Amino acid sequence: TVIVGAATREAAHERSRIAKDAASAVQAAVRGGYLPGGGAAEMAVAHDLERVRETMKGMEGFGVAAVAGALRKPLAQIVVNAGYNPLEKVEELKAAQIALETDSLGIDCDTGQVTDFVEAGIVDPADVKIHALQAAGEVAAAVLRIHTVIKMKQPFEEE
Repeated sequence: TVIVGAATREAAHERSRIAKDAASAVQAAVRGGYLPGGGAAEMAVAHDLERVRETMKGMEGFGVAAVAGALRKPLAQIVVNAGYNPLEKVEELKAAQIALETDSLGIDCDTGQVTDFVEAGIVDPADVKIHALQAAGEVAAAVLRIHTVIKMKQPFEEE
């Protein structure tokens, strides 16, 4: 049992929603496992996608590059919100993950230092991350299909 209280009804509803979200996240993590949070896992996937991109030609490579770029955005926004330069911190984290060969590193927003998020207890449910990655791939594929359809359409000929 969790008792949620607040000074106003609106604040109580918001705290109740946050508590329900937290309980759902814990249940999902217990069911499906967990991955490093705070954009760490996304950064690792983005790096892997860059390696795959280097082997591709044509528009498919553009789609892979777009997804890799999108995967860096959550971390960039997190560090901006913490008052750090996103370009510096994203590259710092990328270099640290490659050098130490671990995907669990992230940026500690209190100190600005690279930290092992799994050791620090900063994790997200694996099912949530997997669903987000699948959705990103589906969006990229849809954009590429639309681009191909537009590209293939014959220009209107006037009589």
